[in-house]
Amino acid sequence: MDQTGGLTRDTATWVLYAVLSCMSYLLNGMGAVLAPLQDDLGVDRAQVAFYPTLFAAGLLLIGLVGGPLVGRVGRVVTLRISVVCMIAGGLLLATPVRSLTLAGALLLGIGGALLVQLVPALLGALHPHAPTAAVGEANGLASAVSVLAPLAVAGALAAGLGWQAGYLVAPLVLLAIVALLSWNVPMPNAADVPDDAPAGSRAALIGPWIEVLLSVSVEFCMVFWAASAVGDWHHASSGLAPAVAALFLVGMATGRSLAVPVTRRVRGHRTLLLGCAAVAAAGFALFWAAPTLPLAGVGLAVAGLGVALLYPTTVSRTIAAWPHAPDKAAARAAMASGLAIGGAPFLLARLSDTVSLRTAYLIVPALLVALVARTLTSRR
Repeated sequence: MDQTGGLTRDTATWVLYAVLSCMSYLLNGMGAVLAPLQDDLGVDRAQVAFYPTLFAAGLLLIGLVGGPLVGRVGRVVTLRISVVCMIAGGLLLATPVRSLTLAGALLLGIGGALLVQLVPALLGALHPHAPTAAVGEANGLASAVSVLAPLAVAGALAAGLGWQAGYLVAPLVLLAIVALLSWNVPMPNAADVPDDAPAGSRAALIGPWIEVLLSVSVEFCMVFWAASAVGDWHHASSGLAPAVAALFLVGMATGRSLAVPVTRRVRGHRTLLLGCAAVAAAGFALFWAAPTLPLAGVGLAVAGLGVALLYPTTVSRTIAAWPHAPDKAAARAAMASGLAIGGAPFLLARLSDTVSLRTAYLIVPALLVALVARTLTSRR
């Protein structure tokens, strides 16, 4: 066991970190493949935006049925199902048949959604005294790994290997290895209590759920379209644009790697969320208004640093709102993530086809303002 920073990282914890990292690589790397995929298919930006929307549809589906599924088959079997879905989805996405690639994106979304639901609940059960720190650290490692996705895609494109080589090979191989090695790793498999949540408890979930929705919307507007923005605004090449956009992921990875010390020192979710939102807004402003590519890259890194702890904090609060049913609460959080991933970036893409990408990107500060307003009006 590895015990540092107040967390005891046993084999089960490292397995969860690994599968979440693979999912994060595939999800965050999707932003880097949208432009070459758009060229391959010969469609406009809104049509290719349908692929991450399918990914998000998986989150919505699991948000509806994930809680009952875990209650019926248990967390361990559900975890295995998620890994199989992600491997199958990646293989289908690599095919030259568009209908199969669409099915692949949906399967990736279902597998990823199951992980989004399972990992916070499992880490909360493994680390009941530091759930936000555990979720933050898991997302920190996942963000660090996801930085490699746009770089790998850029390298594969530059080498003439195609985006599939950079995007799919490494995570699918690692998922298969982890699945084989971790088959007998014990996981907390307790089911939620069967009783319905009381009305007051259901109401307590609404506020944190909205915070997840807003936080994830900000994150994936940046993840999916930063590379396109860098290309449009600063005329970066198809290889350079995703590499510069990866600085947002670098900022997120850095911020999430500090989850344990930051959450130990900053008391209260309100202070943490407000501080993160302020840093994210400052970084976005620099990215959006930067006259040069290097300054835009700095803005992306600062924005990523600010966004880093928004999701770990809000999803931990959502699960804590239903302590009697953490799997169901995690499923509701997955639904919020699905609405965010499928909604805000798609709206941004549609607006960019109507006005311009720069104007459409103002959706991000609007979302941050809404998050700040929600935080200021929430109960302590």
